[in-house]
Amino acid sequence: MADKKVLKSFMWGALTGAVTGAVSALLFAPKSGKELRKDISATAQKVGGKTAEVGRQAGAAVQTLAKRTSEFASDAKHAAGRFVTDIRSRKGIAEPEAGETESDERPGAEDHSAVR
Repeated sequence: MADKKVLKSFMWGALTGAVTGAVSALLFAPKSGKELRKDISATAQKVGGKTAEVGRQAGAAVQTLAKRTSEFASDAKHAAGRFVTDIRSRKGIAEPEAGETESDERPGAEDHSAVR
């Protein structure tokens, strides 16, 4: 989430800097008003096109990163499950059945969930 905010801030800063620089360069160039307006329009279209392209690339990169992160989390979850199963089988502890908790499978275990 923080990466999205950083990327968004960077993109807005880059866009603002590019537009400000382009407009400043055009305004200080010795040209007639008609030529200047034409140059400003062309530069604005170029900046808009580049910004859209960079935005699409950033979006694709974020989607790829999200997919990889999701896959990694799923793989880690499955690996942890296999690890727990392996450890339990080595210790001779039976797998808990659906709806059973660990306190149910230990003989003599007391239920401490009730408050007196």
